[in-house]
Amino acid sequence: MRIFYRLSFLFLLCTAARLGAQDIHFSQYNMSPLTLNPAQTGAFFGTARIGGIFRDQWLFLPRDYSTRSFFVDAPVIKGFRKKRNDWVGAGFLFYGDRAGTSRLGSAVQGAISGSYHFALDKKGTQHLTLGLSMGGSKYTVRADSLRFEEDILNNSGQLTSSDRQRFGQGSTNPKDPYYQSPVTSRSYSVGLMYRSKNKNGELVEFGVSATHINGPEYGFSLGNRDTTDTGKKANKVKRPARLVAHGLVTRNLTEKISISPSILIQSTASFVEIVPQVMGGYKWDKDTKFNAGLGYRVGDAAIILAGVDYKDFRFGASWDMRLGQLSSDRGIKGGFELAANYIIKIYKQPNVSPALLCPRL
Repeated sequence: MRIFYRLSFLFLLCTAARLGAQDIHFSQYNMSPLTLNPAQTGAFFGTARIGGIFRDQWLFLPRDYSTRSFFVDAPVIKGFRKKRNDWVGAGFLFYGDRAGTSRLGSAVQGAISGSYHFALDKKGTQHLTLGLSMGGSKYTVRADSLRFEEDILNNSGQLTSSDRQRFGQGSTNPKDPYYQSPVTSRSYSVGLMYRSKNKNGELVEFGVSATHINGPEYGFSLGNRDTTDTGKKANKVKRPARLVAHGLVTRNLTEKISISPSILIQSTASFVEIVPQVMGGYKWDKDTKFNAGLGYRVGDAAIILAGVDYKDFRFGASWDMRLGQLSSDRGIKGGFELAANYIIKIYKQPNVSPALLCPRL
């Protein structure tokens, strides 16, 4: 098993050059730990964790905005303090999105992350975690669905028009209408988290993270128009850092009923998003727990949350009810999400020495 972990971690490191990350927007942010904070990597009790989430925004539009994400992470090795409950986590994240008529989105996206969980007490119930993430992104757009100035003036629909050629790769291939950015946008993230969990499952978790701390550039190639007269890149934009603060508390009110308030605060440039939520849980039996709750994206949407935990499997669903102008346009009511994750637990069978019965005479 130790060899498997090391090989898996080596594979993740080797794929870093081809994978990357782009900003993610989920209502069920607690169901997508690696996009929330790289310090969440390996922050669980088990052998490995696998999960995914799908979001479809503006469901009733003919060309909507959809995002899907998939992750795998695991506690891979013990930490350097042998007498403490320290460990190192490693994870892999892959996701993609599409938006609008042009299907603007990502061609290659993913990230690798690592974390160190530093125990604050001898029992190992409290940890301070530092996480790091590394990746890059490529973007695509379906240019045959776009209309440029020369299309309007000349009634031209050819893929080889000069404006279409500005998108770079694939511009001369009519069988592949998707144009891809020629350069991978590199991105780095860092996160810090405090986590405390007792034997009854009560949890306290607070964290902060910063994404795109290196200010990566992104955009499409414009060929000979790629540089302005002043020498600046015409279509390259630096992605501002995204700052995130999050918190989650789970308390047992009775043997069967629990409550879990949480909050997400994130900002990019001058934009700030605040999403408080509260979930209630009812333990049906020793293996099954039903969850339901409400959230509010301040100034934007109310959120309905529901889910179920069965043993080590967790399933969640949410629905955003838009409160602004889009709530009534074309019957749009918001977006929905489906999420699931599963914690794999593989333990060695104990090797118990046989005991010989020697009765006294």
